[in-house]
Amino acid sequence: MNFLIAFVLVATAAAAHCVPINQASPTENQIKELTAATLLFFHSALPNTSFAPLPSFVNERLRIPEIDTDVTTTGKNGMAYGINQVLLSQYEFDASTLATKFSLTSLNFTRVYDIEVEGKLFGHKVSGEGVLRQEVLGEGYYVSNLRFEEINHSLQIASLELNLLMDDVIVDVEGVTVDGCSVQQLEKLMEDYVLTKFNESREEQSKLIAGIMKSQFNKSWAGYSTDEVIQWLRDNSNGSGQMDFIQKHINSLARVL
Repeated sequence: MNFLIAFVLVATAAAAHCVPINQASPTENQIKELTAATLLFFHSALPNTSFAPLPSFVNERLRIPEIDTDVTTTGKNGMAYGINQVLLSQYEFDASTLATKFSLTSLNFTRVYDIEVEGKLFGHKVSGEGVLRQEVLGEGYYVSNLRFEEINHSLQIASLELNLLMDDVIVDVEGVTVDGCSVQQLEKLMEDYVLTKFNESREEQSKLIAGIMKSQFNKSWAGYSTDEVIQWLRDNSNGSGQMDFIQKHINSLARVL
C-alpha cells in the first residue's frame, strides 16, 4: 500500500511538471477594484440589526484543573449585541509590491445569558441563578503582506500574514453566590484568564487562521480570474449601486506608499 501511495504521488508530480504554469500578478487597478468589491460584498453580508439570539445550553461542564475550576452551567435567553459593528481601518496599499494591509475589528461584541451555575471557579464555590454578561472590545485581526497572483488564470493568494487582535474583556456576573471572594474579584479573575490565554496562543492561532484563510480562498476561487472574481462579488452583493460610495471610501483610506 505504501508503494502504491508513493507511486501515485510521483506520477502526480511528474504530470504536474508537464503542464505549463502561467503565472502573473493582478494589476494595481485590479487590486483596488477587488478591494472595493470585497468591501461591498462584506458590507452587504452584515446583518441589518445589531443583535441576534444565541443558542441555549444545558448542564455544560467546564473543567480546568490548573486553575481549580470545575463548574456546570445552564444558559438560556442568550443574546448577542454589536454583531454588525465592524470597523475596517489602517488600510494601506503598496504600489511597489502590490501588497495590501488592513485591520478588521468588532468594536464591541457582547453576549448576555440568564444562567444557572454550580461548582468551583478559581477555587471559589459558586452557585445560584443570575445573569452573565461578557463584552469583548476590539476583537478582530490585522492583515499584512496580502498579495495576489494569477496561476493558470485562477486568482490566488500568494502571501498573507495575520495577527489576531483583542483589546479587552469585561465580565459582569449578577445574582450568583460566591464563597471566599467578592463577585467583583471573581470577575477580575475571569477577565485576566481570558486575556492571558489569548496572548499565550495568539502567535500560534494567528498562523493557523492565516493558513486556513489562504487555503479556503485559493480553493474557492480556483478556475476564476481576477476580473471574474470581482464581477462575482459585485453580482452577489446587495445594493450594487453603493459601489461608487465604497470606491470613494476605499480611495480615502488608501495610501499609496
